[in-house]
Amino acid sequence: MASSNYTEALGRLQTEGTDSLLATSIDSFDTEQLCGAFLREEAKVAGAIASCLPTIASLVDELVPRIRAGGRLIYVGAGNSGRVAFMDCSELPATFSADPNQFLALVAGGPSALIQAREEAEDSRAAGAANLVALDVHSKDTVIGISASGRTPFVLGALESAIQGKALTAGVTNNQSSDISRLGLNYVITALVGPEFIAGSTRLKAGSAAKQILNMISTCLMIKLGKTHGCLMLDVRIKNNKLRTRGRRIVRQVCGSGPLYLLGEDGALSPQVINAIGTVESDAAIDIHIQRCGGSVKLACAVAMSGFDCDSAKCMLDLVNGNFQEYIKRLSKQAEPAKPLRSEDTDLFIAIDGGGTHCTASIATRSGVIARAAAGACNVNCVRTDDLIQQINTATTRALTILYEEHPRYLRGADRLPRFTKVWAALAGLHHAHNPEAVLCRLEELFSVSEHDGSLRLTSDDMLLSACVGIDDSVEYGISIIAGTGSVATAFRKAPDGEMVQVGRAGGWGYLIGDHGSAFDIGRMAVQAILTRLEQSQDEGGHQLSDLERTVLDRLGCTEQDLLSTIFHHSSREPKLCIADLAKVVTELGFRDPDPDLQALAILRSAARGLVKLIEPLARKRIRDPRVCSLIMSGALLRLLPYRDLVMNEWTREQMPLFRKLVVVDNASECAAKFLAKDCRHSASSRK
Repeated sequence: MASSNYTEALGRLQTEGTDSLLATSIDSFDTEQLCGAFLREEAKVAGAIASCLPTIASLVDELVPRIRAGGRLIYVGAGNSGRVAFMDCSELPATFSADPNQFLALVAGGPSALIQAREEAEDSRAAGAANLVALDVHSKDTVIGISASGRTPFVLGALESAIQGKALTAGVTNNQSSDISRLGLNYVITALVGPEFIAGSTRLKAGSAAKQILNMISTCLMIKLGKTHGCLMLDVRIKNNKLRTRGRRIVRQVCGSGPLYLLGEDGALSPQVINAIGTVESDAAIDIHIQRCGGSVKLACAVAMSGFDCDSAKCMLDLVNGNFQEYIKRLSKQAEPAKPLRSEDTDLFIAIDGGGTHCTASIATRSGVIARAAAGACNVNCVRTDDLIQQINTATTRALTILYEEHPRYLRGADRLPRFTKVWAALAGLHHAHNPEAVLCRLEELFSVSEHDGSLRLTSDDMLLSACVGIDDSVEYGISIIAGTGSVATAFRKAPDGEMVQVGRAGGWGYLIGDHGSAFDIGRMAVQAILTRLEQSQDEGGHQLSDLERTVLDRLGCTEQDLLSTIFHHSSREPKLCIADLAKVVTELGFRDPDPDLQALAILRSAARGLVKLIEPLARKRIRDPRVCSLIMSGALLRLLPYRDLVMNEWTREQMPLFRKLVVVDNASECAAKFLAKDCRHSASSRK
């Protein structure tokens, strides 16, 4: 019976059907008529793909940041689909200097199936899943399964495994309502090419569609990654005579009719400037120039156009993520190549606020110039050390890009990151971290600084707010309270040498046992309210949802019954962040003007009481009397005036003394970067 159902289902597939008009006449066609009929069928492919363009474009847009962050693009296919995938994948390193470890093709039956068909290999769903598990797929990766029928077991198994690994997933098929469309993939690209010229021969129109779609995805991705310039494959690597000629031509086309600045024998810029006119001598000079740029045509163009040395040009390319258009824009803002700075002009200070949701890096100079940028989460206890360092590196590089754009005199060439005079890295979760030494070593390596000589300071993120007291000459003491994804309170004082010293701490226990008054705490109370109401009404045959309950369920896209399973298993975000995100719903309803939602407001008042309980132990006279210190508030929640008012109202209700000063900090890393620069100036003047 199962075999009968399988055969019956197979017969219903569009790709297994026949064109009745073509079927009645094909046997009578002469050869030219056959070729013409074949071509007319193939011409239908472009129209089928055109209807999928919005989906393909969205997929490419999601791919760009993932590949840039080191994620992989993994194609999965069987038979002809696998060969098409392998062909597209294998061309990317040669054409675009793409990292071959980032672009993989998983073919049913393994590499041998590329040469000789192994039809039986596609029938194992378990093999597809096992093959993908072996690749250790994670959330930065993207897995695209190609199956003309939309039901190839090997491909389905691999995609199911990809979903479990939290990867971005997509399917390419040629049949509507297929199994692949019911997996819950992020994207399904359905190119309806109709019956094949020979029924079931999906190497024809279906194969052509798959090839064009994969070519479109990978090529548009490479363009978005900045690996081309004006239809030229700018990132091509010179490997043979044909590519050598092409590389030479690209350099001339990119640089136009202007002069070319070429590298000399020692790798430094040659004083010789030649015009981009094709002569035997100039051809040889350009070939040598490309060679001295490591065979990179893009870097050769960057040096030739700018007059930068090789290291400076590479640094500037890195700062714009290799995007040559952005590189040219930055060049146009500079009248001449960047010159190295004198040592006394090179002091840069950086402070990094590594929070549970995102990381912010702020850069200051002695003259007070500030640049700031952000990247992903940096909680030491929730993010792998490699990923944490990558986020810090990304935020730093983005901040440097802004600094260099506004102040090109600070451009450096010797290293990807400049030498910072002082670095302060403040990371969430560090206070209770299992192995902070590992993070310390990686930061010393990244920034070429040392905790031993004082050029690196590593603390928990709450200490960053002590800088607000450090740059304020009117106070000597402070208590900070942070309410973002998590919560923590810290007390500190200014030492005689200007350094800030921690004298007390409360909270910061993490979401499992603490984080009172935080976004997670608010979201958790909202979820608890829904579950409690559900339990209380289970013998009443249902109940009317409140505004808060309805809005929370709408935000999660689920019902009361599958609330927890959605949070823990079906959300694209980790459960902690999914719950914390619900604080937005609660604050929107609770602070609605007019007509605040009373259920939401009650949750917010409870959270505010939790924050007051955190501050109270630090505000006793034996630690620090509030009347002589600042209260420093930070975090997304405390930037909301109504929530701050709730906290201060609860503080007054507890009959606690008022603080001398209330400071609301929008960006702690900026204050800390200013403090580092001020502290360095103070130290320098003290030595004089």
